[in-house]
Amino acid sequence: MNFSALLFQIIPLGLTIGVAKLVAENPDKRERVSAVLGSASAISLASAIACSLLLAPFSIRISVLLTGSPRYVVPVVLVLVSLPLYNLAGVLSYVVQGFSDIRRLTIANVATAVASTAVLIPATIAFGLTGAMGAVVVASVFQAAFFGIAIWRIYVAKGWPLSSVRISRSTARALLQYGGVLMVVSIGAWGSLLLVRTAGIRTLGEFQNGIYQVVNGVSAQYMAVFTGWMAAYVLPRVVAEVDRTRLQSLLNSVLRANLLIMGPGLAVTVALRDLVVSLLYSPAFAPAAPILPIQVLGDYARVIGWSFGMCLFAQGKMRAYLLAMLAQDLLWIAISTTTLRNFGTAAIAMGYSLSSLAWPALMYPMVRQGFGVRISREGALLSALGLAAIVGAIVFPGVPGLLFAGSIPAGIYLVRRQRIRLARP
Repeated sequence: MNFSALLFQIIPLGLTIGVAKLVAENPDKRERVSAVLGSASAISLASAIACSLLLAPFSIRISVLLTGSPRYVVPVVLVLVSLPLYNLAGVLSYVVQGFSDIRRLTIANVATAVASTAVLIPATIAFGLTGAMGAVVVASVFQAAFFGIAIWRIYVAKGWPLSSVRISRSTARALLQYGGVLMVVSIGAWGSLLLVRTAGIRTLGEFQNGIYQVVNGVSAQYMAVFTGWMAAYVLPRVVAEVDRTRLQSLLNSVLRANLLIMGPGLAVTVALRDLVVSLLYSPAFAPAAPILPIQVLGDYARVIGWSFGMCLFAQGKMRAYLLAMLAQDLLWIAISTTTLRNFGTAAIAMGYSLSSLAWPALMYPMVRQGFGVRISREGALLSALGLAAIVGAIVFPGVPGLLFAGSIPAGIYLVRRQRIRLARP
């Protein structure tokens, strides 16, 4: 699955939030949107088909390289078969995000999840890993279909004919320019995970790698909520904002919203970590529970950093954005691989958390210098409160930890109430 995720960063050629950005810049201009949709769809299909055909003859070598065994050839082939439609579906989803059409985006994602799960569970029970990968292929069909329907409904609502969709060389060049940066960032993110996990397998063995898979899997599930909200709702608004004063207000509002959305969830996750691992995976993975809080601290740092750092991409500061993203990847690899023998599986989570400090440490100063944006006093106070709540939930697990989770929304409410009171004449 990590190999699959890495391919999905390379094959789209970076046609991810760059597509959403170009649509968000001109969401009511039919010719511009249709050129983005047509060009991105053509590029995504062509690159995925080419990659599948190129890698298919090396399936045995890929299986041996990743796992040390040739037994996983069929799952590797199934991953390759799923690439074209997944790639197309990804482009379509980012077009919907560019329109900031949250309703249709949600419907398509939920429909895909329900339909895919309905296939995944029986296929996995019947055929094991091969069945699970076969379900991935079927899911790619569902996802492409549901997002295709979402695009069609948007065009109908705007009175645009689908026949206006076209391929534009200039638009393709613009997409690939953004895409080049995003592809490097994505390769760094998933490549670092793949390298760290491979080092973990070779140093600690398959079972310990499975322990970190639980930690990473739980993290990926709640962070998907954060990244989805940021890409679908926040990014189009930051792209469209040109006034520096309003930009500062917007980013501080984003920080406050992120703390409200993510803070309590992170605190609940660490407070109920044993239950979370047992429910989402199995009691057999209980050793993952003590490692999960380490990962959560890193995720909290990423939430704070990205609340401001996403402005770097949205407003075109691509070099600064690239520097901050790659710095975290390199630090993670360096810290984890050098401490694996001393700290075991916890070293991977520890490296992740320590390296994640690079996001707020680098992104905020660059946003402040480039756009004159400063974190508000309220935002700094609430960020400290969120960190205290997560630490409290770590120290006092179980029911007492849930009380700390409630302190974040309570703190936001009290601060906002006090601010409103002071603003009244």
